[in-house]
Amino acid sequence: MRFIQVFFASCILTCMIFYCVIFVFIDAPVKASYWVAEMIFIKKELVKAHSGKNKILVAGGSSTLFGIDAEYATKSLGIPVVNFGLTAGVRLEKILHEVSLVVESGDSLILPLEPTYYDCNSKLDPAQVSEIIGWDHEAWKVMGYKERLELVSLVSPTLLGQMIVAAALKNFYPSLIEDRLNALNQSLVLSKFKERKVPTEFAYSAYNINNHGDMLATNGSRYNGKDDDVSKPLHVCDRTANILVVFVDRMRNKGVRVFFANTPYPGLKSSSISWKNSEVSFKNEMAKIGCFIDSREDLIFDRKYFFNTHLHLNAGGRFIRTDNLIKAIRKNVLSENCNYN
Repeated sequence: MRFIQVFFASCILTCMIFYCVIFVFIDAPVKASYWVAEMIFIKKELVKAHSGKNKILVAGGSSTLFGIDAEYATKSLGIPVVNFGLTAGVRLEKILHEVSLVVESGDSLILPLEPTYYDCNSKLDPAQVSEIIGWDHEAWKVMGYKERLELVSLVSPTLLGQMIVAAALKNFYPSLIEDRLNALNQSLVLSKFKERKVPTEFAYSAYNINNHGDMLATNGSRYNGKDDDVSKPLHVCDRTANILVVFVDRMRNKGVRVFFANTPYPGLKSSSISWKNSEVSFKNEMAKIGCFIDSREDLIFDRKYFFNTHLHLNAGGRFIRTDNLIKAIRKNVLSENCNYN
């Protein structure tokens, strides 16, 4: 009996020590996508460059980063357009928070959210956990106790080991993780961006974007995957709907109009009634939140227009998609005549 008591007491003590250590090293510069942190600094600065002007921001995940030519849209529309696309792994709350910090009264915000953002899977994945620990420290600061406990529960022993090592490197051998630490230095990132050269080849880098936020050097087609299901998204979960309702209301009070748009689908256009009906149903469900300015049918592309994933258009696909977006903006944003069907 005493053995069992000692065993359980030891387990409880071990768990307490484990979680306490996590709290101590919660901001350790572990391996993560630091280029996204750099890109957020840069894109916010690109928006601020047009401060005081009515402008259009297109914000979302990587389908926006790769699929919008904001430079071309700016020239065509005669008003500043900024590509605020990040990556599809960035949490919806993070995208909305960052773009909300730079939009101004009179701006229009278009959200081409990937279908997964409308789902109800609110659990953080391992990459998101690493990013919050590594560079998204603001997320940790604004979390409630319940959210913090949930995050801590997702830290594996392996990640905790990485946290301890990263903290030691930061304190004693910072040169070994200089790239990570530099990514957290906003002034250094912006200075490096100003001095960058036009890229000759593709790389997942914040310094591979232009002054409108578009990803460069995306020529060719490397995508050999399956076609996407055009019927998705089918439904917006309550949690996501609540997040979007609150956000849209807050933007409206700020004088910013929010619109929604679709993302590209690899596949062949068909006259299937099922996916068209699902689109109408979804738009009707979303009508209480905001207006879709385009149709899924215009976003179905041959796989030759995709760069390296089903979300990333190449330069050719991006031009076609942006041309369609410009028409949708003229029809449903600038004219203030947004159609839901």
